[in-house]
Amino acid sequence: MKANLSRRVFLSAAAAAPFAITRAADKPKEQVRLAVIGVADRGAANLAGVAKENIVAICEIDEPRAAKAREQFPQAQFFTDYRKMYDKVQKDIDAVVISTPDHSHCLPALIAMNMKKHVYCEKPLARTIYEVRMMKAAAKKQGVLTQMGTQIHAGANYRRVVEIIKSGKLGKIQKVHVWCSRRPDMGRIVKPVAKLKFDTDLWCGPRPTEFYYANHMNWPHFHWRWWWDFGGGVHADMGCHYTDLAHWALDLGAPSTISAQGEAIPNADNEVPNTMRVDYTYPAIPGRDTIELSWYHGVPGPSLDNTVRYPGYNDGVLFVGEKAKLVSSYSKYQLFPDAFAKDFQAPEKTVPDSLGHHLEWLESIRGNGKPLCHFDYAGTLSESVLLGNVAYRSGKKLTWDTKTGTLTNGEEAKEFLGQEPRKGWEYPKV
Repeated sequence: MKANLSRRVFLSAAAAAPFAITRAADKPKEQVRLAVIGVADRGAANLAGVAKENIVAICEIDEPRAAKAREQFPQAQFFTDYRKMYDKVQKDIDAVVISTPDHSHCLPALIAMNMKKHVYCEKPLARTIYEVRMMKAAAKKQGVLTQMGTQIHAGANYRRVVEIIKSGKLGKIQKVHVWCSRRPDMGRIVKPVAKLKFDTDLWCGPRPTEFYYANHMNWPHFHWRWWWDFGGGVHADMGCHYTDLAHWALDLGAPSTISAQGEAIPNADNEVPNTMRVDYTYPAIPGRDTIELSWYHGVPGPSLDNTVRYPGYNDGVLFVGEKAKLVSSYSKYQLFPDAFAKDFQAPEKTVPDSLGHHLEWLESIRGNGKPLCHFDYAGTLSESVLLGNVAYRSGKKLTWDTKTGTLTNGEEAKEFLGQEPRKGWEYPKV
């Protein structure tokens, strides 16, 4: 990324004001007019989440995978290239839902926001930190309503945990551990095992790379995430879901230092790690001390050597307070020690229950309320997660200045912050 471009984008993103509802696109009378990019797998779930709206267009690069969506929405125009879709329907839509692989989040989102269309985009917000910050800056500049697809943010359990942490009942939080037991499912790149039914050059999009072939039946529609060229491994895939709880409850913002270690995938050539630990430091803010947070994946508890377990929580978030501990999964939480838990009284309910993650966004477009995972919040969350991958790839403990979007050490790590898109896939100006 050119220095002048990255600095301009980073400074613009850093100056983002607190989120407020704006009326960028014309307010729809009833249904929101939508274009949906990616309608299979995760895309199918997102399509179901907005199915009661006016689905004007659907875009799916692998045409056979769009058969069910096309049958469900016969009135919707169909495309395999989102650039052609925008050319054709931009005047007929209010908003866009993006459920593509990570490397194809930024460009369709930027195009949409530059047309003043509201955007729902899957997590992480983008493949690289440069892209994330461009998306944050574009959302602020264009005044559009945005939501990142961290659906569990709408769950009641996360909201009750946030209330407990913010109440101070655990005492000052001294440490947070976050873990996910999942590991990559990947092997060596091999010769093609089946004929593909889509344009692989179009699938690569902005990435200046040749298409990979891999020994998976669902390649590339799920397993793209195990190669740095397209995704960021388990950490990028699941980190936004789990660390979201800590970011929300503790107002973490962006980290100041990041270090990482991990174990490579057997028989894989310099790609995402099999297991991983990332240690973050989040600077103190008024009302909260410095927070140390550690992320682990590929293990069922907060230790890479499997020596620490919390029964019933193979994936979880552990808040260590001065008075007590709280461990949470998506749907439940538990307090320790037992004596504290026995006498515990939950704080007053202060975080309203959600209408639903998609509905929060859709209702905000109709002028009702605001989405909580807007790109300003979600972008900082994604930035934090992706910095863990930057630290792992560099092998260095890094220091990060989020105001300027620069590493203050680790010159060799800067190449992992982002790359220029290939010719013909340039990002529009922000």
